[in-house]
Amino acid sequence: MKPNAPLAMCIFEYVYFARNDSEIEGQQVQTVREECGKTMALEDDIEADIVGNVPDSSLSAAIGYASQSGITYEPVLHRNSYVGRSFIQPNDEMRQNAIKMKFGVLKKKVQNQRIVLVDDSIVRGNTMRTLVKMLRDAGAKEVHLRIASPPVKFPCFMGINIPTSLELIAAQKTIPEICEYVGADSVRYLSVDGLVSSVQKGIERATNFSPGHCTACLTGKYPVAIDL
Repeated sequence: MKPNAPLAMCIFEYVYFARNDSEIEGQQVQTVREECGKTMALEDDIEADIVGNVPDSSLSAAIGYASQSGITYEPVLHRNSYVGRSFIQPNDEMRQNAIKMKFGVLKKKVQNQRIVLVDDSIVRGNTMRTLVKMLRDAGAKEVHLRIASPPVKFPCFMGINIPTSLELIAAQKTIPEICEYVGADSVRYLSVDGLVSSVQKGIERATNFSPGHCTACLTGKYPVAIDL
């Protein structure tokens, strides 16, 4: 390890891993996620009727997006907390059935609506593909997917089990191809600069210094030398 190496904490703690009530680097994670939603809305120009989210970790980002954009927030999906993780099912049909058991659509909220659907990230895309179809089947007029983090394109060797990029949809497909795959009307991600600024803004207020963060899974720039 280099002496006096700069800090490079995993930025995905703010995006997904940490609990909403966690406090990291002097700021609450929930506040950062809401800020990410606001920044994403500033980077966007979509016209829609409601903002919804994929429960539960993307709620704060959706509220931030709705607040900044002026589009009303409405819950559009209900999550059954008693159903396990869908991605461990042995085949695609069983995974889709598990997703349908895990999530329910609030039909009265989505019928004839143009929906901005916010999620914190897309890794493989299988869950999102099923959810978009469920919303359309329930009567949604349009589904515009907004992801409150940049595309995950690169492996993580720093503690998260993503040893290759083969399973990462953003590494294998362009954004238009992802949009077609999941069946959305449009797909947009928060920019890397938008994520970093949303995270660092609160740190500077709370601690009066600007630390570094690892964004390797988003940028391919690792904080230490990696033999790929």
